[in-house]
Amino acid sequence: MTIWIPELVSGTLPKYKKLADAIDQAILDKILKSGDKLPPQRQLADVLQVTIGTVTRGYNESERRGSVVARVGSGTYVKSTKPSPYLSHDIDNGCFDLHSAKAPVGMQLEMLTSALKEIADEQQLLASCLSYQPEAAMNHQREQLAQWLMGRNITSSEQNVLFTNGGQHGISLALQSTCRAGDTVLCEGLSYPGINVACQQQQLRCVGLQMDESGITIESLKAACAQSHPRVLYLTAQIQNPTSVQMPLTRKNQIVEICQQNGVIILDDDVQFLPQYDKVASFYQLDPENTIYISSFSKSFSGGLRIGYLVACEKLISALKVSLRASCWTMPPLMIEIVCRWLVSGKMDKMEAWLTTEMAERNDIMQEILSGFEITYQPHGFNVWLSLPEPWRAVDFVEYAEQKGVLIRSAESYAIGRFHAPQNIRICTCAPKNQKQLKQALELLKTCLNETPISGSMVM
Repeated sequence: MTIWIPELVSGTLPKYKKLADAIDQAILDKILKSGDKLPPQRQLADVLQVTIGTVTRGYNESERRGSVVARVGSGTYVKSTKPSPYLSHDIDNGCFDLHSAKAPVGMQLEMLTSALKEIADEQQLLASCLSYQPEAAMNHQREQLAQWLMGRNITSSEQNVLFTNGGQHGISLALQSTCRAGDTVLCEGLSYPGINVACQQQQLRCVGLQMDESGITIESLKAACAQSHPRVLYLTAQIQNPTSVQMPLTRKNQIVEICQQNGVIILDDDVQFLPQYDKVASFYQLDPENTIYISSFSKSFSGGLRIGYLVACEKLISALKVSLRASCWTMPPLMIEIVCRWLVSGKMDKMEAWLTTEMAERNDIMQEILSGFEITYQPHGFNVWLSLPEPWRAVDFVEYAEQKGVLIRSAESYAIGRFHAPQNIRICTCAPKNQKQLKQALELLKTCLNETPISGSMVM
């Protein structure tokens, strides 16, 4: 336990918020570090001369902000202060990057250079791009996106699609258009952290559901619908982030039936890269009237592109347009034009074909090096889910691997609320710059896996 006594600043804020602010500041100042245990609530209440209820509310507020995590029967601990798991960062500290889910660099620069040169000569188009555009973008752009989606088994018209500033923006818009403060949002117990952040921002209650080898369990979904009366169910079912599980069609059909019975809207997040022939029918295909399909080109092209899209029925798309106007009014037409030209010309499909081959080769390398370890992955996916050998704990192993020069993420980074995180790590085979660097990173990781941890917690 960390011996830490906060100093509550003066002012009109409630004391519990002052305590939460003090925790945030101590983390920022590195007085409190990742894994540190906060003082017991009763002890801190005595020291600060406040009620135990004030400390409890302060700890709860800090957990809501994502600064700490409460572990049943153990106490409250500082969460990782490393960059959020849903962000990609360039690594220049000498460590191998196996924690950033981002597309390897291939033909992106060539494609972008060519597109910019081509558009530079089209004065009429450039002039129109300087003007305000409708929130739904130009008609021809929506038509081109809808046509391209037809080839991906997403049947829609230009009236049913909406461009966004990437997948995270799409999630936020979907929540804004379907929920109100206080509503409950269901998701996988281990889930993309962006859903938790978006729910916190909109004062929504995010509840993680139990999972098995096929995704969320039917029993946990039924129980949550009966107890919490949720408004939305958010899933990454094609290739689950972080576990790499793919939900089978039978499970999807069961979920659709339950959501229809309980008036729950499905947010079908299909941002993670997977070639079309590896995919199972989407929730949007199964129930288009009750689903918002969310995707982007961040994984299949580049995180810096910031072009995503939503697909929904007329009723849902109307509310989404209102949310888009409220958040950013409209999308930059120039970037949308570039992407749509890639869709029409087949260059985006060519990029995805290259990426499919590249990821297959990278995952073959991974499978050979990590042979003997318990792993889950999709042959063309970005992520690998590895169950750590005894007696490693995930939080300890992540820090140990970083000391040795490899960056990875623990299951705890993806746990929603107080969901029990297994002793697993997520490995991104997509992150290294090339296959040679991937081999070096995985060999070093394997060495770490075969070593024995120091007795007791490694977080001092």
